[in-house]
Amino acid sequence: MARRLKSPRGRVAAACVWGALVSAMAGVAHGAEASSPAPIIEWYLIDLPPVQIATGSLRGKGYTDRIRWRLIAGLSNYRHRLKLANVQRIVADIKTKPNICNPAFLRTPEREQFMEFADPLHAQYSNGAVVLRQRLGALERHINSDGELRVDAMIDAGSHLAVQSGRSYGTELDGLAEKARKSNHLVVLSSTRPVEAKLGLLEKGRVDAAFLYPIELELTLRHTGQQNLYEFLPVAGNGSYTLNYLACSKSSLGKQVVGEANAIVARERDGFFASAYREWLPEGNLKMHAGFHLNAFKQPIRPAETTKSDQLLDDAIATCLLEGGMWHKRACDTNPERGID
Repeated sequence: MARRLKSPRGRVAAACVWGALVSAMAGVAHGAEASSPAPIIEWYLIDLPPVQIATGSLRGKGYTDRIRWRLIAGLSNYRHRLKLANVQRIVADIKTKPNICNPAFLRTPEREQFMEFADPLHAQYSNGAVVLRQRLGALERHINSDGELRVDAMIDAGSHLAVQSGRSYGTELDGLAEKARKSNHLVVLSSTRPVEAKLGLLEKGRVDAAFLYPIELELTLRHTGQQNLYEFLPVAGNGSYTLNYLACSKSSLGKQVVGEANAIVARERDGFFASAYREWLPEGNLKMHAGFHLNAFKQPIRPAETTKSDQLLDDAIATCLLEGGMWHKRACDTNPERGID
């Protein structure tokens, strides 16, 4: 039997039906894609005033806290939540989870193996050594003509050193800490109040020096009235300043977040990010810090161009996350568990 051909009108009708079916299927697929939840970035809050502040009236107002809120404001395609942890916890999690970020890391070869680093956020005074002022006479032979402490010579002479668990103090100081560990002259602290713990070890004579940022010591002593008890010394062989970084998990998601964050860093580094750090510096240190910034980035520090709406958004993000909410697209989910995969 001969096969009957469809009329032109029939062929047109069939094409219309097929086109409608394809469009409907595409619409379903698009709807499914649109309903997929945005990736979650987990940020960690480490109680390390004034870098990050987890307690008290200044909670969430440390200099990298403020940088974190501004980064989150620009990373609007993700969901964001915050966890409180110590340094060793975040280092452990960033090795095993694909979605961890923290804006308060120094970049070292060891960390590059498991962290994805964005462009540097700002320049800051380097870590150094705090000692008891009454011990300066005994340590004089280990202080060079530039007023720098020769920690390697101290370790060779049997002195003990204190550091915080999981924390990097920069490549040079990390190497000195490792030298002290190998000679059994290192005390590693896991305290949630590491600066106070280090000072306590110095007072008890259990260690002779402890590594920290000068800004940490200044803030702690400002509240204790013990400024005359301690001396901060730069360490021989260590640079005057170091760079602070946003680091995320070394994963496809971490690499994507870092790539997007770099655009925010380029926009905010010379202004808002530098200002967030400088607000914690004593007046007498500002000029030298401006030199650090210029040397590191070949650009001068400029006034922070923060609008009222920028500040309101940063404050809203901080309030949301500090109270346990999840932030996404300028809105706070106060019951985030229902949206977590």
